[in-house]
Formats: sequence, structure tokens, C-alpha cells
Amino acid sequence: MPTRTLLFCAGIGLLVIGAMIGGGLFATRGTHLELSGGLRKARTASLSATRSVIVLDFRATNTSDYPFVVKTVEVEVTLASGKKEIGQFIPEVDAKTLFPALPALGDKLAVSIGTGEKIAGKQTVDRMAAASFTLPESDLASRKDVTVRLRDVDGPMSELR
Repeated sequence: MPTRTLLFCAGIGLLVIGAMIGGGLFATRGTHLELSGGLRKARTASLSATRSVIVLDFRATNTSDYPFVVKTVEVEVTLASGKKEIGQFIPEVDAKTLFPALPALGDKLAVSIGTGEKIAGKQTVDRMAAASFTLPESDLASRKDVTVRLRDVDGPMSELR
């Protein structure tokens, strides 16, 4: 049978350990590198009978204290059939010519996110991602879901939906 003194010491020990764990979690709260946010607008247009493009405007917030440096940008579409397709990313240089060539896309609302771009800690940015697919425009328009996947140079990946 444990004595009163033993239970008291064990309780104090648990409080000290809990305070140390809590303090450690509090001290490292800004080190988890992740982008949060979501898609604001999605637009599709046909390039040919079998090829189409999707343009995604999104807002991303770097919730950490460290910069998020974009290594890769990937656009994935889940079609109505459930099949997932990854598109070919369109960089800013090509996106500038895409909008005048395809009036159905409307106005270019933001700058394209690109590799090497830094999103500072606690910063929010409005960006665009465009990708082309070897699919008819009707398949893209009737999609179930679309995801922009951004990978940092140090490995962490963020998905915006």
C-alpha cells in the first residue's frame, strides 16, 4: 500500500514532467514548416480536343517562423471517375502568354508560384498555379477535387485544396 508521502512525491514528479513537456512544445511551436490556406478560384479552358488547362488562384500562409522555399509545384485533379491525374506545371513565363491566348480564362489575378520562391515566416501570399492535362476540358470541368502540392527544399510538403 503506497504511503501518503509517496503519492505526494509521485504527483509532484508528474507535474514537473508535464511542465517540461509543455514547455518544450511551447518553445518549438513555430518550427513546424507548413503552408495553410486554400483555393480561391479555379478556371478551365480547352487547348485542343484532347488537351486542356486549369488555372488555380490560391492563398497560402506560412504558419512557421522559418521561410518556406518552393522546390516543386504539382497540380493533381481527381476526375469524376475517381482517377487521379497530375498535370504539367505551367511557369509564369508561359502563363503570361496563356491568358491573352485563352480569353475564356478571364483576367490573370495573381503571379504564378514558382520554384525557388520564398514565403517568409508568418507571411500570407496570393498566388496562381496553372497546369495542362491531356484530357478534354469537359473532364476537368466535372472534376471531383483539385489539389496544389508545394514541396519545400528541405522536404516538408503542403497541400492546398
